[in-house]
Formats: sequence, structure tokens, C-alpha cells
Amino acid sequence: LGGGGSNKYFYVLDIENGKQLKLTCKVLSSANAPCFINGKNQLVAVSDHWGRMEIWDLKAKCCVKVLQTDTKKIITSSASVHNILAIGSIDKTLRLYDVRNWRCFYTKSFECNGDSLHLTDDLKYVTFAGRDENKTDRCV
Repeated sequence: LGGGGSNKYFYVLDIENGKQLKLTCKVLSSANAPCFINGKNQLVAVSDHWGRMEIWDLKAKCCVKVLQTDTKKIITSSASVHNILAIGSIDKTLRLYDVRNWRCFYTKSFECNGDSLHLTDDLKYVTFAGRDENKTDRCV
């Protein structure tokens, strides 16, 4: 799974069959921080520079949901397990969404951009890492 950066497309690689699927976003101006919803191969979330996300059904090869977050900033990272979608953004905020209703139920601000994040399978822990204004690496 790979984003197209400033482009409106992203790729899904089928490692088993050696095939590559290129999907073009409908609303997004760029394609960043893609992730499989719940770690399964049916839904993919992909984001842009304006705080929007498209949710794609890979079997149908179409966008099934457009989500506007409460930020207009670049979404820089995402991860998903057990019906939770975690997103990090350049506004230094971690957001957690329930993918059953696509509502944000948790936000927390940090002193660094959310360039990298990960959720543990038991949902007890999340890593959130990035750089601060002084370009200093931070991990929380």
C-alpha cells in the first residue's frame, strides 16, 4: 500500500499475485498516509493535505466514504485495528475514530507532528512520533 504524495492516486500491491492496482482519489488533492482498515484487505483509508480522508472498498474499486476531519492540516500518518482508525497530523494532534460510525471520539495534542503512529492489537497503547518546531525528534 503506497500513497502518491502530491498526486491524486495511490497503489495497492498484491504481493501474492504480483499485481499492482492504481486507484485515483475522487475528492482528495493528494494521497498520503494510506492504511488498511482493521488490517484487513477490504477497506483502505487515504488522506490529503487538507484534513480529508477517502475510504475505499478495494473489491468494488470505489470510494465509499469521504471524511472531513476537524483540521485543515496535512494528515501524516494512520493506523487501524479493531474498528479504530488513528490518524496523526501536522497540527500535532492524534485523533481516534470509530469506523462503525466514522465519529471522532478522542483527540490529544502533543509537542510534535504525527509523522508516525501505531496501535497495539489490544488497543492499550499507541505510539505517536515526529518532530517539533526546532526539528528535534520526539516520541511520546
